[in-house]
Amino acid sequence: MTTKRQITDLPAEIKQQIFREYFKAQGGYVYDGQSDKLRNADKTPIDLSLIYTCRSIANDCKRLPLAVNSIHFSTLYREDWRSLAGCFNFVATYYYVLQQDIVLHLAHLITPEMHAQLGKKFPNFRSKLEAERAFHFRVWDTSDRVRSDQDLDNTNTSNHMRPALCEFVWEFFEFNISRFGPDHRFASSFMGCAWVDGCAPNLPRDYQPDDCERAYRRWDDDSGEVCQCLTHCLQLIADENPEEFGNRVYTYLPHWVGKYPAKDFLDLRFERWAIPSQSQVENAMGRLAIPSFVWDLPNTWSYNWIYEDHDDYKKDIPPDQCLNDHESLPLEFDARAREVIRFSAAASAIRFLGLLSDTQRTQIRTLILHEDSPSVNRMSLHVNGLVPFLRENPLLRIERRVNVVNTIDITGTYGDGSQIASNWVNECCEVFLTDDTMIESISPWLIDAVSIYNEDIPAGSVTLLLESHPFSEFCTEAFQQLIHRRIAWGQAMRECLEEGLLKHLTGIQVEALKRQFTFGNGFKEAIAHLVNQTSMVLRCDFNPGVPEGCQTTVDEVRAYPPADVWDYWKTKLFGYSYVDLPEPWTRESIAKTYEIETQDEYLRSRARDSQQC
Repeated sequence: MTTKRQITDLPAEIKQQIFREYFKAQGGYVYDGQSDKLRNADKTPIDLSLIYTCRSIANDCKRLPLAVNSIHFSTLYREDWRSLAGCFNFVATYYYVLQQDIVLHLAHLITPEMHAQLGKKFPNFRSKLEAERAFHFRVWDTSDRVRSDQDLDNTNTSNHMRPALCEFVWEFFEFNISRFGPDHRFASSFMGCAWVDGCAPNLPRDYQPDDCERAYRRWDDDSGEVCQCLTHCLQLIADENPEEFGNRVYTYLPHWVGKYPAKDFLDLRFERWAIPSQSQVENAMGRLAIPSFVWDLPNTWSYNWIYEDHDDYKKDIPPDQCLNDHESLPLEFDARAREVIRFSAAASAIRFLGLLSDTQRTQIRTLILHEDSPSVNRMSLHVNGLVPFLRENPLLRIERRVNVVNTIDITGTYGDGSQIASNWVNECCEVFLTDDTMIESISPWLIDAVSIYNEDIPAGSVTLLLESHPFSEFCTEAFQQLIHRRIAWGQAMRECLEEGLLKHLTGIQVEALKRQFTFGNGFKEAIAHLVNQTSMVLRCDFNPGVPEGCQTTVDEVRAYPPADVWDYWKTKLFGYSYVDLPEPWTRESIAKTYEIETQDEYLRSRARDSQQC
């Protein structure tokens, strides 16, 4: 008589192999941001019924589902979070602008000991601070006296009068917030908020920069080092110089005087990767004196109105005219647009992991983060929020996949919905991606991906994959013509400088060249690693091109008459190299980032809504 064998009777190794295969889902698990749950890659519910068969199987299997399946997160958009994401970006960016201005104005209070402490984790901060501070006081109306370089290490200064508001802060608030208010005397159409974290002003709007100033790159353009360091720096300044710190805070926030201690400013900071609650964002808006109308801005449509005669123009309808469900159209329009505002895949993962128990989190082995669209609040830094989970779970491995094209503002409009709607209906969506745009986009991803290992996490635990689909040929061309060529020009410039070929240039002209062809610390090395496939951290799924030589450029400069050398370099300095992104690809990318409706689509939608009421 044969004995009936049960799975529980099998050797442990065989049982584990069977259970692992049973729970391993094709494509792993996918996080559903709408429900806050995991699903199979095909969107079906996860089947865990085997675990409930008996206690023995439950004990054998309870850790397997999370261990054998990669968990995939994508950038997160929720209709009910549009204002939350947009206003979070406003709040966090304005706070960051204030952080910068306080540090720049109180830099003379940072002692050598404080610099040494900051330099252990942020080795390039001091040099960046000194360069940014010199530039800041030169181009902005700071309402402050510039302290001499000798005063940088002087710590015993006191000012009992609150200084006036710096133009740098005023310009950001005016351009990105105030002018969209209903009562502003020069009310403007809303320019969007998904990109506001990249909108800190470089120069005053009425300032006429020289060539050197035009080529200046702000201290936080290339990486997130400054963003991360400022919080530590401000804490040190506030601890050692509470009166000066308080004077500065009350300058920006006069409604705090007699109501809040200045040190409360430090508690208003959000982590870059946060997904805060509405009450948290609204509280910060109130404390930072951001007007309440801002909460409604992310939901605002921008219209491309059709003006047929002079009377239409006289109506002076703003492009972001708000319409309720039953309001008549003031004019015909071609199309309207508004932003789809997302949180990053890393932010989604951090939020989800925070909902799990310690035991559940330590069962996870692989997270795949698909950064496939633009997200709020400097997304290259968001993976740093996963550091505590990597320390908690040394077996955890995280791969961040970044779409090179879809994470760039390829429209170049920084959220101008009226312009985007116009381009869309007129089929004028072709994009020319410049070398500046490409380098400023790629550099933070590469440098910040490497610098995360300063956080003492396991080797190989975090990797970055630059993805190109469906733009692989475009990415290869962009890397070759926009990145490798710029690097080669920089090498040529330095060789020309060493050979004395630039001796007829002015000091300002030479400094402009140095600034234009200087890259973030580690950027060129990161590109070399991509080309040579020599990094455990950085990879790409397209051909990243090959380095270009600089000798041809040097020979061309050598052949130029000395009086014309500057004209030669100006074409490389301000001429901008670019690569054309075909319109079908551009439209595909724009459609992921903006909601766009024609008037017919809008009217049909409104009619359907009326019938359902």
